[in-house]
Amino acid sequence: MAKKKQTQSNIGTRPPVVAIMGHIDHGKSTLLDYIRKSNIVDGEAGGITQHISAYEVIHGDRAITFLDTPGHAAFAKTRERGATTADIAILIVSAEDGVKEQTMGAYEFIKNSGIPFIVAINKIDSPKADVEKTKFSLVEKGIYLEGMGGDISYNEISAKAGTNVDELLDTILLAADLEELTGDANKLGEGIVLESSLDPKKGIQATLIIKDGTIVSGNYIVSGLSSAPVRIMEDFAGNTLKTATFSQPVRIIGFDKQPQAGDDFMVFNNKKEAQTYLKNYDPQTSKKEEDPVITSKETVPLIIKTDVIGSLEAIKHQIEKMETSSAVFKIIAEGVGEISSNDIRQAGTDDQTVIVGFHVGQSKSAGDLAEVMGVEIKRFDIIYELTDFLEEALESRRTRIEEEEIFGEAKIIRVFSWTNKGGVVGGKVKEGVLETGDKVAIVRRDVEIGRGTIKGLQKSKQDATMVQADDEFGMMISSKYEIAEGDRLRSVRIVSK
Repeated sequence: MAKKKQTQSNIGTRPPVVAIMGHIDHGKSTLLDYIRKSNIVDGEAGGITQHISAYEVIHGDRAITFLDTPGHAAFAKTRERGATTADIAILIVSAEDGVKEQTMGAYEFIKNSGIPFIVAINKIDSPKADVEKTKFSLVEKGIYLEGMGGDISYNEISAKAGTNVDELLDTILLAADLEELTGDANKLGEGIVLESSLDPKKGIQATLIIKDGTIVSGNYIVSGLSSAPVRIMEDFAGNTLKTATFSQPVRIIGFDKQPQAGDDFMVFNNKKEAQTYLKNYDPQTSKKEEDPVITSKETVPLIIKTDVIGSLEAIKHQIEKMETSSAVFKIIAEGVGEISSNDIRQAGTDDQTVIVGFHVGQSKSAGDLAEVMGVEIKRFDIIYELTDFLEEALESRRTRIEEEEIFGEAKIIRVFSWTNKGGVVGGKVKEGVLETGDKVAIVRRDVEIGRGTIKGLQKSKQDATMVQADDEFGMMISSKYEIAEGDRLRSVRIVSK
């Protein structure tokens, strides 16, 4: 990413970005409403008109940014350098109901995001509340609270009455201090797109969370292939801004294309810099670390025969839960009794069809026909062996996605020689490994400027096939893009997933 010319950084503490997760009826909206009305920036309690899906509050003399749509897709998408939309999550649980299925779904969601979280036990003022039972139900599910065998902070609150909500905000700020969240106000801004929409009068607009740096009126914003001049920038209340910095939610109006929720954005000094970046932008080399979107799933035909109807129902129940990101079973025939020639003929119309039998045999004619038609029959007497086989069969049919991964990164310290086809450079490995034959991305000021191939390596003046973290090396590299001192090389490989 392009950078400002700056003489020194301006590192400061960055306010936390917080998302509230949990079961739909456990008080997420009530808590957000109470916090907004009681702690809104500039004290505009209650009368504020919220224009975007995130907002800032002040607690004491410190800011906190809350996402107003905690289940937002952007929250789950991990970014380069492991950043996420939210820095901290609140897992809210009702003292009336305890842990529900959605509670555990939210917990897994938070855990997979890799961010710290705090438990808020809500509705403690309800006559039906049982706080101790709720705490034990959390521990039973593997959520180990402080004082109960774990180190997960928690607060007992009433979002409706506001009881202990200030203490919850204190806990959030303590968690933020432990994370040592910082930002550099002198950098050009960067962050994540929360959402985008088309206003019939104003045009394409996007809500952004700034994770680092500053956006100033006159800058240019780029996200994917979308770009916008920073002419109209608003805060969460719809007030016009000239400057915004890290952790602030802002709305930018005037994009030429609709940016995608969850995508990164970066800021450039002017339109010329932004256009230069977009000219060299390759979506294939800018893949995010996320699950690829599968527009449709392959259906694998399945025929099931069992000894009794109860077995058939049990197996069907298991199969209903079986799917991969790109494949799912479709039962085309089922029944009680032995596997027949009819089953074989039906399977023979599609070579993807799977036939399984449970506690059943097959007729002689079915066996003969299966051999002629090349249809495979699998029979089982133990149900988990049958389900294991089906899971393996489904996985083998899953669409494989090829993705690019970074295996190592090095900094170039010296350029010894260079031609229009490549040259010899020296450097030091910062992390991972680089090997002879690796394709490398050439990165300058966080922007990839081109690609090359490692043709040879030396370590301690000896030929080497690989260098790893902290190794100093000499490298022969072929590339039409000239490398300069201070550039970084990232070894990239295609992996199948």
